Amino acid sequence: MLFFYDRQTGGAASGKLDGSGDYVNLNDFPAGQFGEWTHVVPGGGQLFFYDRQTRGAASGKLDASGDYVNLKDFPAGQFGEWTDVVPDGVLVFFYDRQTRGAASGKLDTSGDYVNLKDFPAGQFGDWTRIVSAGGDFFARFFFYSKDTGGGASGELRDDGDYVNLKDFPAGQFGKWTNIVFDEGASKLFFYSKDTGGAASGKLDNGGDYVNLKDFPAGQFGQWTNIVSTRSKLFFYNQDTGAAASGELDEGGGYVNLKDFPAGQFGSWTNLGVTQEGTP
Repeated sequence: MLFFYDRQTGGAASGKLDGSGDYVNLNDFPAGQFGEWTHVVPGGGQLFFYDRQTRGAASGKLDASGDYVNLKDFPAGQFGEWTDVVPDGVLVFFYDRQTRGAASGKLDTSGDYVNLKDFPAGQFGDWTRIVSAGGDFFARFFFYSKDTGGGASGELRDDGDYVNLKDFPAGQFGKWTNIVFDEGASKLFFYSKDTGGAASGKLDNGGDYVNLKDFPAGQFGQWTNIVSTRSKLFFYNQDTGAAASGELDEGGGYVNLKDFPAGQFGSWTNLGVTQEGTP
């Protein structure tokens, strides 16, 4: 299920993609219903809201009809100052690019937060993008630097501890503005807003990277947000309100499903996905 949020107005909307990739609107939430958040991410079927300025947070969920149920409100200052908040199931990984420190925790079924580990400044590299990347036994993450083209892979264990798997040298990856993990295809999708080009690949069992497809400049439109809805990719442009849906095939190739015209969607600052209520 898709969750659209606008930080400027505090309004939101929910919807879903059907089997053909078409969009079904479910609910519209008025301005002011939600607080002012810098991050809205899914976690264990819930939504986790976090604000870097106040270091407060909240949790909630979407029911099967796309309505919102608030679960917990966390006061200002309860969390650290993080540039990235990345979920994988119930586990959440927090990272700060300025200090290169991090933390891990988890959301329980009631929406409450349990802190697990704090990692000191400098333990992690200088990363511009961190994405959840599946994992058969532990929560796996892919780290990427647009500045260097380098990366890394690692895993969070159930107790929140971090195990590094692979380090990828500078220049191994291109310059990408968006990276998402397609859970249905178990593949990473890389996209550049600057060129309209893309690539797909995957992490093997040991955390090494396998490149699958390279898509030429201009094959994709200009998108500000890309998310994976378990089996499909959803592309969105905040400036125009246009969108598209598609999917990756077994070999990492791309199949376009639907194109939605400019203005069909509102202007949203954050786009999240939760599996709650999704067929």
